[in-house]
Amino acid sequence: MSSPHPAGAPSPHSFPAAAPVLAGHAGVPGTPAGSPRPVPRGLGVASVALAAAVAGGAVVQAALAVPVVSTLHDLVRGRSVSTAVLAAYDTVALLFGVVQLAAGIVTVVWLWRARRFAEAATPWWSHARSRVWVWLGWIVPVVSLWFPLQVVRDVRAATLRTERRGLGGWWAAWLVGGFAANAGGRLMRSDSPDVWSALPVLDAVAAVALVVAAVLWARVVREVGDGQRAVAPAPVAGPSWS
Repeated sequence: MSSPHPAGAPSPHSFPAAAPVLAGHAGVPGTPAGSPRPVPRGLGVASVALAAAVAGGAVVQAALAVPVVSTLHDLVRGRSVSTAVLAAYDTVALLFGVVQLAAGIVTVVWLWRARRFAEAATPWWSHARSRVWVWLGWIVPVVSLWFPLQVVRDVRAATLRTERRGLGGWWAAWLVGGFAANAGGRLMRSDSPDVWSALPVLDAVAAVALVVAAVLWARVVREVGDGQRAVAPAPVAGPSWS
């Protein structure tokens, strides 16, 4: 059987004989040519913090779900009860959506800049998806089920210059959490009291899954950040005038 690669050519995920020479960053004193700048640490921290906030919102919703269902059933039976817990649940749900949006925007910006760093640091590394899917992969129906995972996988691998396992758990937790949270939201719009009882279960599943996803995402961001700082040399100290 013939080899899929020409004789002597490196495979898509192997190191070339010599690293390519890249253009340095103009206006950055002491930065060697070919050394891309790491993504600012604060952007990664913000992404992780917002992911934690999303998980925290899901936990609060799960804690409120049981009294919410109890209150709804009491209202259906004609009992006079306080609806404060319903208002609290609606407020948390609104804030949950806002934080989710913020987390998505910050995370995609971080991922975009991490992708650009990876391409500059290891231009020979093969990415399964083009740059545009860093953004569109999260919102295009159907492909959003696996394109973001591929983008994150390739950014991490290109930055660390090695393929690692461990992203499947993060992505599965994120999908389960998202599906459960969306199902809970649709359930609350139902007029049938019989389906309301499923809300605590769905919210609990969403909370656990999103907490797991946030923890695993923090590990991914840390690994990529450490890899960027390992690839980009420290600035060369300027001459001393003392």
